[in-house]
Amino acid sequence: GGAPPGGSPLRAAVKHTFQSTVALMRNPQGPPLDYSFLEIKVIEELREVMPRTGFRRQPPEMIEDETGAQVPNPLRDEWVAPPRDDLQVHGLKLGNNMLTSLPPVFNIIIREIMEKPRNLSWIDLSFNQLEEVPQVLASYHMLNVIYLHSNRIRKLNSAKCLTELPSLRSLTIHGNPCEQTKNYRLFCMGMFRTIKSLDFTCVTTIDREKAETFYSRHLRNKERIRNGD
Repeated sequence: GGAPPGGSPLRAAVKHTFQSTVALMRNPQGPPLDYSFLEIKVIEELREVMPRTGFRRQPPEMIEDETGAQVPNPLRDEWVAPPRDDLQVHGLKLGNNMLTSLPPVFNIIIREIMEKPRNLSWIDLSFNQLEEVPQVLASYHMLNVIYLHSNRIRKLNSAKCLTELPSLRSLTIHGNPCEQTKNYRLFCMGMFRTIKSLDFTCVTTIDREKAETFYSRHLRNKERIRNGD
């Protein structure tokens, strides 16, 4: 008989699992840092609370109080060391809080809680009070999942900053006022050409074709208006 062309699917699956395991052993992935449901109003508050689950970086021994004096950091006693030193955190849960924005100081805070912040590959910011899509996320090129549903984002155009993310595959933005934009779904799929899932719904080949036709027409009309035609 001999093996079928292309090898056995089972063998391929085993090989894939083995390679995934080898990759995981080399870069073991820890659970996401879960800061959801903590009533966080500003991102700086991550300095004052421990995540519900996940292993954050060791907090500093001393911190500054309101007067500028150095005082012992209360988080130091609560901190739990990861089971191994090379455990990597790739996910950050910030959903169900009261954040109204994600300012540039996010870049500093994330370095304090994650060993390798550039490895951030998914972030959940759903059920907050964000008024626009955080521009700061555009510099995290490993991001492939971003949840922004159920916020207060009015302008769909504010999501344009994320179109440069090369790995973005899944995006949610429903449950925001911008969902009322005419042709909302076509607009999003036209803007984000690499995503496979929008608002937890798969983007099909037909969706993609419709969106590209719609979006290129939209861009042509915009150009015409700009040129005063």
